[in-house]
Amino acid sequence: MTYQRTAGIRLLARLTALMAALTLPAQSHAADNDTCTVNQQTWPLCVNDNDGWGVERGNYCIARSFCTSMPPAATRSAPVDNNANAKTRAVFSYLRSVWGKQVIAGQADLTWKDSIDMAERVRADTGKSPALMGYDFMNYGLTANWVEGRRQTEEAIAFAGKGGLVTFAWHWRDPALLKTAQVNNANFYARESDASKNTNFMIPMAHGALDKSSPAYQQINDGIDMVAVELKKLSDAGVTVLWRPLHEASGYKGDGWFWWGRTRTDGVPQAYANILLWRHMFDRLVHRHGLHNLIWVWNGQDPAWYPGDDVVDIVSHDIYDGSDNKTYGSQLATYQQALNTPVERKPVALSENSFIPDPDKIAADKAWWLWFMVWNDGDGPAGVTSPNNFWTGEYYNTNAHKRKVYSHPNVITLDKLPRF
Repeated sequence: MTYQRTAGIRLLARLTALMAALTLPAQSHAADNDTCTVNQQTWPLCVNDNDGWGVERGNYCIARSFCTSMPPAATRSAPVDNNANAKTRAVFSYLRSVWGKQVIAGQADLTWKDSIDMAERVRADTGKSPALMGYDFMNYGLTANWVEGRRQTEEAIAFAGKGGLVTFAWHWRDPALLKTAQVNNANFYARESDASKNTNFMIPMAHGALDKSSPAYQQINDGIDMVAVELKKLSDAGVTVLWRPLHEASGYKGDGWFWWGRTRTDGVPQAYANILLWRHMFDRLVHRHGLHNLIWVWNGQDPAWYPGDDVVDIVSHDIYDGSDNKTYGSQLATYQQALNTPVERKPVALSENSFIPDPDKIAADKAWWLWFMVWNDGDGPAGVTSPNNFWTGEYYNTNAHKRKVYSHPNVITLDKLPRF
């Protein structure tokens, strides 16, 4: 049984300019049918080139072509969902048209404090509003009366009503607890030093595929179905969603800090399990739930975790660069890694960040991030400089830098967006 890409696409990922995430070790030779090193783990090369991960004679293997670079294919002119609605096609066309020329200004909402308006904080500091707001389904499914962050759908609809673009992530809490009395204790971490913050949930696998007979598989479906309800509300309101699930999957060097990327003990490559989960989510949301308002943003951050050109519209990366020290560099190396991950040429976004790359440096280096997305603040008052405040204050971005970015001709703010 092998994992193969559909639609005749030969490779699962283009692997150039990488950070040694997926390479043939120096002592290997392509003709020897030897091994491939992925995230510091060694896997045999498949005898049959299946364009990605595979299972041969009961053992996991990886295709020889997955360890080589290939020239990029053309940019796709439409979303990967062949039935994407007209609004979503228009948004996707616009994103393609500005990529490589301008950068969309984005700001993450404060998911856990409904009373703090991050878009207003941006406007107060710069005189302009972000064109893109980031939301999160993190607290959906919880039942405690004190829990905030369960109006993200409504806030997104309101922002879209002003002409803005919206993106959603999902800090997916332990699926096993979703329908239990313990749901308010559900978390998403896999390797926090405080064990009480972790979940033991693991993507269920059997015989090289998702284990559809397991309780965990049904629990995963319950979670997907829950967010499908919210995504349907957005669809009914005419809102296209830049959908970024399973974010930061590979964690640090393949050791995921969330359960969807956790290190496994059953011999299954966690990248392979994550790929199957992504493709299952795509199938369930698009085909079972008929959601055609989604633009699929992959944020696995490691080429070995790339699920395929047929299920990804945009490649993205999150950057919290402590070494930037307010130089506001373009982050060219990471941009090139993300750019070279797919076979098809796909737009690349900076889906979370602390320091905002200088638009002049972006243009000079040709590191054309489709958008940036400054992470949110803590729950304190505006104007306080603190490492917990990614926008307000001046810990990461000086007020002068913020104003420069938001007034730059290459930066798209809310007032510059067209009506879709």
